[in-house]
Amino acid sequence: MSVRRLRQDRRFSRFGSSRNWIAAGVLLAALPAVAQDSRRPTPEALAHPGPGSREGQLAACQSDTARDAHGADRPAAEVKSICDVDKIASPAERRRMQAYVDSYVRKEDIVRTIKLPSGDIVDCVDMYKQPAMRSAAMKGQRLQLLPSKATLATDRAPLGDGRVRGKFGPDPKGASEARPPKQEYGGESEVCPEKSVPIQRITLETLKNFRTLDDFFRKTPPKKGPTGLHQYAHAYRVIDNRGAQSIFNVWGPYTNRSDEFSLSQIWVVRGSGANLETVEAGWQKFRDLYGDYRPRLFIYFTPDNYGSGGCYNLSCNAFVQVNNSVYIGGGFTNISQHPHPSTAWEFKLRWQKDGPEGHWWLKYGDTWVGYYPRTKFDSNGLRSQASEVDFGGEIIDRQTGGVHTSTDMGSGHFPGDGFGFAAYQRQIRYITPGNVWGTYPSLTDTRSDKDCYDIKVNSSSGGWERYFYFGGPGFNSNCE
Repeated sequence: MSVRRLRQDRRFSRFGSSRNWIAAGVLLAALPAVAQDSRRPTPEALAHPGPGSREGQLAACQSDTARDAHGADRPAAEVKSICDVDKIASPAERRRMQAYVDSYVRKEDIVRTIKLPSGDIVDCVDMYKQPAMRSAAMKGQRLQLLPSKATLATDRAPLGDGRVRGKFGPDPKGASEARPPKQEYGGESEVCPEKSVPIQRITLETLKNFRTLDDFFRKTPPKKGPTGLHQYAHAYRVIDNRGAQSIFNVWGPYTNRSDEFSLSQIWVVRGSGANLETVEAGWQKFRDLYGDYRPRLFIYFTPDNYGSGGCYNLSCNAFVQVNNSVYIGGGFTNISQHPHPSTAWEFKLRWQKDGPEGHWWLKYGDTWVGYYPRTKFDSNGLRSQASEVDFGGEIIDRQTGGVHTSTDMGSGHFPGDGFGFAAYQRQIRYITPGNVWGTYPSLTDTRSDKDCYDIKVNSSSGGWERYFYFGGPGFNSNCE
């Protein structure tokens, strides 16, 4: 077996349970019209049952075919009427889930409750009494409101290590400077008061989409079988670092089932085997986790190679949020769409280690949102620094009936379709241990199956710097 093949095998064992991302936004120029995709198999071709039957209702629940113009799909209340499927493994597991719901956020710590147009219930929780600050692991630790001055100065750091000399092409036509996009929270609603943080209310209505509480915390499903069901198109670099940053645009990709997801994200990684640790962030579309089919901002971490120790968002008392304006787990109101003419939206995201003794901070646009405490990680993993940065897309393929899923990655277009059609990440950077920007990093691109989903890495002489297009439609004549 070649060294290259061994490298890929190691990575895909690590990728056995998922990743994600996000950042600060942009409105790009309108593009010419193009016909709606016709490549998706019809319900008849996939032998979906009739809509009047119980089987038909479940099929409708698991397919996001009823989408609005932005692909944001049905709100949670509409989905619930046909998606009332209880997957909880046992009465004992139901009691465990209920105990978690009852203790997750205490009623006395909620200073305000906001109901969003999508149906989300957002509890504004006293910042000093949020779940992470009440955990035993945080006992005696003070809340840190901002990273250190050295980390804050990174935006003024030189563009040094990692720059590649050479002639690069211009930015793709239509590119412009970034502007912050809107989340539904704060864009169409009030925001939480100062010194409180927005937390999505978790109920049994969400947990019943998972067999166990551990499955809810995991980037489900765990890796099993010859493929592990996770498929990727991504680009990585192995290098000591203290974080990574990217600008990327958000889409509302088609997902074939409610228990399949599609995402685009950043991974920051260190460790191997059971000691593999990551911090991750991006946008994700996952009906079973969020209750609807709109793309949402998410974060994830694992301290144990995607075992039960990590979780999404703020759900396992790990991430400490210090800002009231960003809703982790919240949906977007502006997303790229087909058919054109339309607008393409993009935003910036960063993970950064606050020095060797500091925490892992998340920056969304110009806002420092919060951090994973360094005590969540060990010396073999991310406690002092990272050893790899990774960028790209991921989907779940449940292989229903032995047929490849038609879940989109990115926009559902292959990279060759280019700007305005294919999803992308741009201005890809990492941060060296000396707090210097690593620009134009050399990236190794890889994919699970290029006939299903692919990636193409490029460079420009302008604001796009190192970038890539990625994605694909899944099921087609070459991907079955």
